[in-house]
Amino acid sequence: MSRLLTLINSPYSLGAAAIFFASCMNAMIKGLSVYESVVVITAWRYALGALLVSVLWLAFRPKLPGWKAVPFHVFRGFFQISAASLFFWSVTQIPLATAAALGLTGTLMIGPLAWLLMREPLKRDVIIGTLVGFAGAMFLVNNETNLLSGSAEGPVYGYLAPILASLCHALSVVLLRFRSQSEDPIVVAFFANTLPALYVLPVFFLLDVQPTTELFAGYVLSAFFGVSFWSLTTIAYARAPAARLAPITYTQLIWAALIGFFLFGEFPGPSTWTGAAVIVGACIYVMRSNSSSTIKATQ
Repeated sequence: MSRLLTLINSPYSLGAAAIFFASCMNAMIKGLSVYESVVVITAWRYALGALLVSVLWLAFRPKLPGWKAVPFHVFRGFFQISAASLFFWSVTQIPLATAAALGLTGTLMIGPLAWLLMREPLKRDVIIGTLVGFAGAMFLVNNETNLLSGSAEGPVYGYLAPILASLCHALSVVLLRFRSQSEDPIVVAFFANTLPALYVLPVFFLLDVQPTTELFAGYVLSAFFGVSFWSLTTIAYARAPAARLAPITYTQLIWAALIGFFLFGEFPGPSTWTGAAVIVGACIYVMRSNSSSTIKATQ
């Protein structure tokens, strides 16, 4: 029993659960986009997320970090809301599994960004894995859009948006590690939901947003999934190095494929699976490289 609890509470299990909730949130956003614009959906997701995480704050009353932490979270919140908006829009343009596959490039960016911003070790194998992963992403995009031929077709920006979203998300995650080891997870999750809500607050005034009874439950669920994702992510990254934990995000591809098939009837073509296989292989290669270096360091 104790081993089971240890497994459940491990940063890797928490990270995998976080990815599951993120996949559910993306599916909810895609479903809601049939009836409402992504801008409005994003606004509701973060507005309600701020309310949900405020309940957690009041229930556990974690220690306040002080005003010095606010500018940092405001800065990180910009990358977070940018990543969310870009990715939410992309899932309305392309299949969930395709967006998830391209979104995995963020996993490969975390290692180099952690080295650049936090001076975490960066091995040559990580660099090689990153380059190979991006080659897989470009293969996928080019086969779907003929981007490199000069006569692009299809939703080109829909395929490029997840990659740019991944960069913003990777920056947000690496910056999160600066505070995750010194702040309560509820504090970090609070800022991860309330500050982006401030960024989207003008939407409610500019567009005169009025919630409908039919869609409101979907907004609440998307907010719940989002808060769960950030809460579990914060705990996981407080317990394990960013570069070692990040490859777990490739499980998002599995969830996206299953959800996309059963809920939306999506089944991406061979180029998506080929590109995804290259990206996932690169993620595993990077993970094994970091694991072996950690074992050597402890011997």
